[in-house]
Amino acid sequence: MNRYSYLSRGIKPGSVFTYIGEAYECTKCSNRRLCHSTLITGLSYRVVKMTGGESIYCMIRGEEVFPYEVSLEPLVLLATKGKAKEGAVMELKLDDAFCKMNCERLGECPILFNMLLVNRRARVLERLGDFDCPEKNLSLIRVEILD
Repeated sequence: MNRYSYLSRGIKPGSVFTYIGEAYECTKCSNRRLCHSTLITGLSYRVVKMTGGESIYCMIRGEEVFPYEVSLEPLVLLATKGKAKEGAVMELKLDDAFCKMNCERLGECPILFNMLLVNRRARVLERLGDFDCPEKNLSLIRVEILD
C-alpha cells in the first residue's frame, strides 16, 4: 500500500523518520488528513520520492510542505520460537504481547511493536536469532507490515 505525507522540501529519498504522531496544532488544521492519515504512530518510514502534488502551508514548520511517497520500514518483532518461518504471513494477536511489567529485560524488549500492530498482518523477512526471555522461548524476526 502506498503511503503519503507532507514533508519539508529537500528531504532526500532514502531518508528514514519515525512518526511520533500529530502535534496539538495539527488537530485544528484543515490539511490534517493529508499529513497524518496513512502513518502509524511509533513506526518508521523511508522517503521514496517527492510526488507532483501541490504544496500546502504547515503552521508548525512555518513553511510550505510537499507531498512525498513513503514506505514502511521493516520492523524487528518477537515471535514464539519455531512459529515464524521466513516468507510466512502472520497476523499479530494480543496474546503475542506477553511481557510482564516487572521483567528485567523489558527495556530492551521489542514487544512494544507487537502491541502497536495487533490485528495487522506481517510477512516474515528473516529470523534474526533467539531472544533471551525469562518467560518464553522467543525469536527475533524482521517483518514487513502488509496492511
